[in-house]
Order: sequence, then C-alpha cells, then structure tokens
Amino acid sequence: MKRILLILLLFTSRAFSQELIDITGRISDTRGNPIAFTSVFIKNSSNSTMANQNGEYKIALPPGRHTMIFRFVGYRQEQIEFEVKKGVMVNAVLEKESYTLEEVIISSNKKEDPAYNLIRQVISKRKTLRSTPAYTCDVYTKGVQRLVGAPKKILGQDVAEALNLDSNRRGILYLSETKSKFHYKYPNVKEVMEASKVAGDREGFSFNRALDLQINLYDNLLQWAPLGNQSYVSPVADNAFNYYTYQLEGTSIQNGHTIYKIAIQPKNRFDPVFSGHIYLVEGDWRLYSVNLMITEEARINFVDTLRISQNFIEVGESYWLPSDITFNFKGKVLGFKFAGFFTGLYSNYQINPSFPDNFFKDEIMKIPSDANRKDNQYWLQNRPVPLTFEEDINYRLKDTAAAKARSKSVLDSLQKKRNRFKPLKFVFSGYTLHNYSRNSYWHFNAINRTVFFNTVEGWAIDLKPHFRKEYSPRRSIDIRPRFRYGFSSNTINTNVRIDYLRDTLHHESFSLNAGSDFLDLNNKGTINLFYNTLTTLFDGRNFLKLYKANFFALSAQREISDGLLVTGGAEIARRFPLRNASHKPVFDNAAKILTSNNPLTPTFDENLFPVNNAFSIEAKLSYTYGQRYTTRPDGKIYENARYPTIKLNYRKGIPNVLNSAVNYDFIAVDLFQDKVKTGLFGYSSFYLSAGQFINTKSLYYPDIKHFTGNQTAIYNPLFPNFHFLDYYAYATNNKYFEGHYEHNFLGLFLRKIPLIRKLKLEEIAGGACLIQPHNSYREVYFGLQRLVVRADYGYAWTSTGQSYKAFRLFYGF
Repeated sequence: MKRILLILLLFTSRAFSQELIDITGRISDTRGNPIAFTSVFIKNSSNSTMANQNGEYKIALPPGRHTMIFRFVGYRQEQIEFEVKKGVMVNAVLEKESYTLEEVIISSNKKEDPAYNLIRQVISKRKTLRSTPAYTCDVYTKGVQRLVGAPKKILGQDVAEALNLDSNRRGILYLSETKSKFHYKYPNVKEVMEASKVAGDREGFSFNRALDLQINLYDNLLQWAPLGNQSYVSPVADNAFNYYTYQLEGTSIQNGHTIYKIAIQPKNRFDPVFSGHIYLVEGDWRLYSVNLMITEEARINFVDTLRISQNFIEVGESYWLPSDITFNFKGKVLGFKFAGFFTGLYSNYQINPSFPDNFFKDEIMKIPSDANRKDNQYWLQNRPVPLTFEEDINYRLKDTAAAKARSKSVLDSLQKKRNRFKPLKFVFSGYTLHNYSRNSYWHFNAINRTVFFNTVEGWAIDLKPHFRKEYSPRRSIDIRPRFRYGFSSNTINTNVRIDYLRDTLHHESFSLNAGSDFLDLNNKGTINLFYNTLTTLFDGRNFLKLYKANFFALSAQREISDGLLVTGGAEIARRFPLRNASHKPVFDNAAKILTSNNPLTPTFDENLFPVNNAFSIEAKLSYTYGQRYTTRPDGKIYENARYPTIKLNYRKGIPNVLNSAVNYDFIAVDLFQDKVKTGLFGYSSFYLSAGQFINTKSLYYPDIKHFTGNQTAIYNPLFPNFHFLDYYAYATNNKYFEGHYEHNFLGLFLRKIPLIRKLKLEEIAGGACLIQPHNSYREVYFGLQRLVVRADYGYAWTSTGQSYKAFRLFYGF
C-alpha cells in the first residue's frame, strides 16, 4: 500500500510541476514605447510579476482562463482575460490615465484644495493602516548600477579597461538578483535568502536585501540606509501639512475602486521631503500607489536624484499590501556619471501564518551557504522579471571572464602584473605581494609609516610587514613581524603579533604578541609616529613619551550568545624607563623647548619608574541587548544597535609570578551607544565610563588608567576622544568618571540659509568631561562636517583654573 501511495504521490507532484506554463508579453504605451517596471497581477490572486526596463514580462500560470491586470502609475489600468496555453503571448497597451474633477466635493472650505481633506482622512487612520497583519511572502530583488559617463583616465589608468566599459565608457558595474522568503509580524521582520546571483562572482553573495527596500509611508519619518542618516517626512505624516502642499488632480475608477490622484510639493524644497504623486483609495483612505522623488536639495548623499515607485494590492478581502517597489537613482562624482535601480517584487502572500516560538529573535536576515549554488536553469524557471538583452550579455561576459580568471594561467598573469614593484606607489601607499594560489599576501608599509623621528630614538626605521592568509571565508590568520631601530638610541626592537580568526560567525579569535618594543606610556594611545615626527621637527613639541618592554601576551575572544562578547588575556612583561637621546629639534625653534621623556617632570629627565616585571590578566564582558544581525556564509554582520552596549572590565596585576612586582585590581563599567536617531533633529552618540582601582598595593605608570587625549590641531573624531585633553596629565590610580555626548544635526539649521545650504554641511555640537577627586576636566565644542572633512572649535577648562580654546581639523574616513 505504501508503494502505491508513493507512486501516486510522485505522479501527482510531477503532473502539478508540469501544469505551470510561462506566459510572456510586452507592455507599451499608445506610441509603442515600452513602459518599464509595469506591475502585472493575476486577478483574485497574490501571484504577480513586473516588467523589465524594456517592458517585457514573464509569469507562470496553470492552464485555464485567467484575467491579467497591468498597472503603472499615471496610466489607465488594463485588464485582459485569456486562455493559458503554451506559446501564448499577452501584450498590453496602456493609455494615459485621465482624471476628472467633476462633482468632487470633499471640503466645505472653498479656499482649500479638496486634497487636504483627503489627506486628513488618511492621517486619521495612519496608526491603523501602518499596523498591517502578520504575513509571509516571496520577494524577488534586482539591483543594477551602471556607469553612463566617465573620464578617459584617472591616476594614469585607463578607466574603460579597468572597469570593462565599452568604447563610450559606459557599462554595467553591478548586476545582482535574489529570491527570498520575507516574514513580518509587527514589529519584527526576518528575511531568508533562497537564491543569490551576482554577475562575475559565482562564489559571492548578493548585498541586495528585501529589508533595505522596506519603507512604510504610514510612518511619520522614513529612512533608507544607503542614503545616510537623514530621515524624511512622509506625505501622510501627522505633521505633513507643515511640510507639503497638496492638489487634487482628479479621480478615476480602477478595479471597482475610486482612486484619487494627488500632487504633492514641498513648502521648502531644502527640507527632507518628497515631491510627486500619491494615489488614495476612497472609503478605505489608504495608499493605492505612490510615485515620489527626492533631489540633492533635500540633502541625500551619494546620488543626485532618487525616485520611489510603489504599488499596493488587495490581499484577501481587507488587506492592502505592497506588490512592488522600485528605487531609481542617478548621480555623479569626480567626473563619473552613474545611474541604476533596485527593485523588489512581492508575491504569494500568506496572511497571519503560524510562526514557531522564537522565530523572530535578533537574526533579521539569513543567507544559507547554498544560496549562490543555483544554476542558470533555476533562474530561467524562477526569475519573475525577464533580463534585458544588456543584462543577459553582462551576465554571460562577466561569468565567462570570472571562470577564465580562476584558471592558473590567468591567475599567474594577473599576479605577475599586480606584483610589479612601482617605486612611486610604494612611497605613498606601500607594496603588496600577492599569492593567489595560496590565497595570501604580504604588505609592506609606505615610507611615511616606515621612517620617523622622536626624541628617544632620534631618526628611526619601523619595518612592519603584514602577512595574511585566508583559509576560508570564516577563517584567516594575520602575522605582523616588526623590526624597529633607532639610530640615536642604537636600540633594536623585534616582535611579532599573530592574530588567528577562527570563526567569524561567533567572532572567535586568538592572539599572540611577543618580543620587545618601545611602547607609549599612555596605553590608550596618543599620537602616531608620523604626526609626532612633524610636531617634533617643525614645532619643537615632542608629545610622544615611551618606555621599553620585553613581553609575551596571549588573548582570546568569542561571542558566547547573541550580543554577548567575552574577551580575556594575560601578559608577562619586563619594563624599562627611557630617556631622551636627542634634545633639540632638527629645525630649531627658539620659542619651543623639547620636554623630557618623563611626563611628570617635563623640564628634566628622570626615570619615571624602576625596572620591573609585571604579570597581569584582564577580562572584558560586553553585552548589547537586542543586537540585530545578518548571518552570511562568511560571518555575522551587526546592524546599528537599538539599545546601549554595556561593558564590564576587570584587570589585575598579580605579584610573585615570574618575579612580578605589581599588585593591583582595577574595575570599570562603560555604557555607550552610537547614532541614536532623533527624527529630523539628526542623531546623538554618548559614552559613559566609571572605574576605580580597588587595590593599589603596587603599580607603575604604565598600569594606571589612561584616557584618549589630543594636543594637536589634527584631530581624530573617533568617538569617544577628547579634543584638548593632555595626553598624560590626567592618568590616575584612583576613581574616575568619564562622559562624552555628541549630536549631529544633519544640516537642520544651515539648510535654511541661502547659498550656505548648497554646501550640505552638517552641524555638530558636543561636550565631554573627566571627573577625578583632585583634577577634573571639561570641554564643549561646535563643528561643521561634510563627508570626509570636519572642522571643530572648542573650549576646555580644568578644576585647577586652566582653560584652552582652539580649532581642530580632520580629513579622512
């Protein structure tokens, strides 16, 4: 009996698999021009598809009679009933929609456009409308980024050759598709990618995400991560009338519903708002379609213009859910002109499904390791939006080139070309020696990171080659041997650091660090060797203070649960005080006097501490509640944290182990969060830390608590750094409280000033404090930022009556 049932089941499943027939066609306007991204629905079904850029579509249907609905914003909806047969093509011609204003009496206020009352209807139901039911659906995404114009050469390199462009320097730079299962239950989401395809990278996984295409216009503020941190006001937000003007352009009847077409325009085009059209369903007072646009005047980053088109379909009898969404963009930077789109197609909705317990946890997206193993036949059968001719050719050419590139002869040729030594490049960016067959490389630093000067070593060289080998996408090893020699001190230091990353999924790693070195007395780090060279030689200010250590250290870390990271380590070191070997700057500056290597006695050299042995252990525990993440085959990627991170730190100096002379206990707790969104007012970051030495029987200057200060005009804005704090003066073996707060207003004020707003500057304000029993410090600052450039002006004062005020500059990423 079981055999008979199995045979019947096999025949039945085979019969059903053969029932679906591909229906294709082309959608155009009355002049024969294709209508790209037209939505195609099957009546009384959540089965849908979308036309490609050439207006071509494909959809699989079972035999029988079906009604196909073609819909595109601004055109009259078309319905075609037909019989599904093999070889059938269903073409559609859409006419421009005509909207009428006859007998539209919505508002009693004759001076007010009727659109305003329609918008009020939507706003009054906004909270209900945004609370969509739980659902599961299929999502198909496609992303295309193309170069439409470029300079012939950049930095002496032929652009067309480097980027595989045509003779007009045009071509597709990025082409990728995904198919996913998308799950939603307010307020949680989860995406599971089933298939991924990236042109020219069969081993890679797409960065397309249905999550990134999720926008809910019923929210007051909208945000799309690729555009930056700015939030945008929805046309149906509670306060939308403060930002938009509305005009009713007419009504039409579509699929039995009366649809209102409303034009929206910003009151101030420099506010973070949209322009375009929204379409409302009478009675339900919900969105039917939207066609919106944002321009660079609204301070979007990286692109000049972004268009958003979204359609909704009725699922069941009372739910309207997204059927598709498309982001079209274009822009230019450094002579490169680009354009592209990301589109998402939603189908096969299941309303109020039963989700397993703990299904919605902190993992919001999962990419299985076999998602990129789907072959071309799979995509031919399951791709709902046909490829254009250009996209098909791009896949073929890039996949063929990638296959050739994996051959030994091509790899050897490429390796030889990339390993060619170029003196000028070495001076500015270093030299990298690749070994593709072993998936490894050696990197040698540029000259400005190799030759330096300080008052302890004089002129010196610091050779730090870096070897890296990747065993798999999740496992790698980094080896950094170091040779350092000071010509004035006549001292050689050698050491090696080995970092073994065992599992990127759990952030599990092991480190070994052993040898001898000259180390910064501030164990948090002060000024790098290059900038210290400049300030010492040209300004007579030798900020960097050093000591010598012979050491052996081990450490390890692992994420033991989502958001919970444990780190531990131990070190044995023999430490030596150092004195200056050079007392005058090369370029004499009478107004400046070089200080000693002892930060406590700057006018004369005196040993800061005796030679000693120190054995210490350290343990850290950090936890971020509700830390959301994406699991990829090559590891785990964290999303921006919704809640603060708390970190506990314990460090102990253990006496009498290998002649260790230290005996102390230090504890600290940190609480911090980066980029806390504050709506249209920008975002804030904060960092709080409190600590204390609960045992100080025996410790030396390198053991006490240090802070990240700054005494130069060049400032590293990495949060939380102080702007003006002395590098060494506030180190403590007592208790302390450290606090930092910074807010980025994202142009809230400057965008209201003509001319200035074109610079797209972001206003920054912040402050910091360091509270100690005998010596406290506070600072406030204000700054302006534009992408990689930032300038701050601040004021600082201490409990001893000292004060400082100065500019701080930063350039870089």
